[in-house]
Amino acid sequence: MNKLFIGISAVFLVASFILNLQLTKAGQRIKIQKEKYADTLNFKERFLDPGEWTGDTAERAKLNKAATYADKAKLYHRQSNKYFWIIIASYFIFLLITFFFSRRMDGAGVLPLGITVLALACLHIGLTYPMLEITALERDLDIGALPIKTNVMGFNVDLNIEQVFEGDMIFYYQSKSVLELVQTLLAQKNWVVGISILAFSILIPLLKLLFTSVLLFGRGLSENKLMTYFVRYAGKWSMADVFVVAVFLAFLAFSNMQVGITTESNVLLGLYFFLGYCVLSIWSSQLILNKNA
Repeated sequence: MNKLFIGISAVFLVASFILNLQLTKAGQRIKIQKEKYADTLNFKERFLDPGEWTGDTAERAKLNKAATYADKAKLYHRQSNKYFWIIIASYFIFLLITFFFSRRMDGAGVLPLGITVLALACLHIGLTYPMLEITALERDLDIGALPIKTNVMGFNVDLNIEQVFEGDMIFYYQSKSVLELVQTLLAQKNWVVGISILAFSILIPLLKLLFTSVLLFGRGLSENKLMTYFVRYAGKWSMADVFVVAVFLAFLAFSNMQVGITTESNVLLGLYFFLGYCVLSIWSSQLILNKNA
């Protein structure tokens, strides 16, 4: 195999990991600011705050504080978009270089190596960047007329209090990457689900890429039936648990909520990059299996 292309692949992999870390950091900053936004406008905090009911400046101060967090989240989102497009551009350039060397070398394992390197870069982001964002909220919540009947110092008090909570009333916010989800499940001693996700979403993809590389560089290993079988069939299990967990989390979060509460769920970059890894991984393994056939 062309040594120059191997060197280019190594440089690209190191550079992509550095860019991936910057993208992941930006994603974590977005998540932190959104969590602070949700905590500031949390329904318990707002309901139990006397200032929200008496009409003083507490409500406005809380909304201004939340707006600050929202603005910071937008700032970090712009940073995330910048790194995202730089990463996509670098992937595209590396793919063009891969095709160029592949044609020049008449295959010679260049294309499978390039696709495997791209798959590993995608997997890195797919595991570290949040995949799913779920929010339950109500905007400008109007509780209507709240009747209050009591006795104060011998006087009967009978009145109705009307209250509208301006802005967002946050009931629930959650955003996690695959690694964070595994850590959370293991910390909560949900061993079966945690270990299953660890195996199918992290260990098996890494092993598949490792075995793919071994088949690519190792001489005489193309006849190894166990390794060939693993590379051929391991990818079929890579995505199933991710979608199951996403549905599982959404069901747990909202199955007991009252009708009328607004729910928002957004698919984040982590899922797209993990999907990219799956497609590229299947492609690279198929190229290698065809090459060794």
